[in-house]
Amino acid sequence: MESILAVDDETSFIQGEIMPGPAAVSNWLATRPYIIAIFLTVLLLLWMLSGQAQEQTDLHETKQAETEQVLPKVRVAQFVAQSVVKDLTLYGRSEPSRQATLSAEVSGKVVEVYAKRGALVNKGDPIVRLEMNDRKEQLARAKALLRQREIEYNGAKKLSTQGFQGKARLAEAEAALVDARVSVASLSLQIEKTLIKAPFSGILNQRMVEQGDFLGIGDPIAQVADIDPIIVVGDVTEKDINQIKLGQTAHARLINYDNVAGTIKYISSVSNAATNTFRIEVAIDNPDLTYLAGLSAELSIPLQETMAIKVTPAVLALDDDGELGIKTVSDEHVVFTPIKVVKAEDDGVWLAGFTGTVDVITVGQGFVNPGDKVIAVSAEANNG
Repeated sequence: MESILAVDDETSFIQGEIMPGPAAVSNWLATRPYIIAIFLTVLLLLWMLSGQAQEQTDLHETKQAETEQVLPKVRVAQFVAQSVVKDLTLYGRSEPSRQATLSAEVSGKVVEVYAKRGALVNKGDPIVRLEMNDRKEQLARAKALLRQREIEYNGAKKLSTQGFQGKARLAEAEAALVDARVSVASLSLQIEKTLIKAPFSGILNQRMVEQGDFLGIGDPIAQVADIDPIIVVGDVTEKDINQIKLGQTAHARLINYDNVAGTIKYISSVSNAATNTFRIEVAIDNPDLTYLAGLSAELSIPLQETMAIKVTPAVLALDDDGELGIKTVSDEHVVFTPIKVVKAEDDGVWLAGFTGTVDVITVGQGFVNPGDKVIAVSAEANNG
């Protein structure tokens, strides 16, 4: 097909296609100026939008880079909360379950000593004997007088029955008889008191006299202590006293001995005015007299069960107020929890207030604050 090439002021013909010439386009736009305005406005809007999008993209990339650069890394270990019995720990000492100081009830010289200091004595065993003096002779005379008074009384009673003697004489004879009986009983008791015996089974802890010592009434002779059971005493604060009951099991650790179990046998109803604490006593069986009185002791009394995690002191941290606690990571943020000690052991402490699995910060807790977003790096899990 033959192409027609012709050019005039209105139209160009190129290879059979009809296209408007520059003059025609100019004339067409000249009659429609709003087209140019719209075109320029669209170009301006497109330019502004492209710049804002680029600015937002740059800002987002900058913030992301800054966040990745600023977030601190901490090492965390997982701790699983377990059911733990909360213990009340007290410090006290062991004491005898009972002790008595024996004193002279009659005067006299010590003529014989039977028991040595530190010896085991049974109830009724003799410890010391005092001299009799003339007490036996006085008793014999009192008994003879008693027999005389009995005869006189029986005669007065018979005569009074027959009407030959008045009631006044009978009463006088009866009074004399009673007086004779009292004299016999008093002298018999004095003779009995010259032999000092153990009031109960125990240890003769002290003996204050030796053979030849003279004792007056009330002078101390010996001290007997019963250490079976042994008693461990402690003082409980007013906050914890209502959690303790008679008959409750307690454990005691005496110095140089292993833990031993006992039973609470006494709880004071009146507090110590100086310390505002209440005395309790725990009885521990001591048939072999293994445990001694006067030893320092640590009492542990189980109270109630609670959920807790076991941590080492190395993970503890201080908050801005100086309160001691631990820092954990939850949803990538640091959480501070004040400590509530359930009980302490040689290799760590049990802290209440946690359930399930807890991510505890073990390294870096001193460089982050509660609420900070962090990157947590897991360490080996710890189940306490």
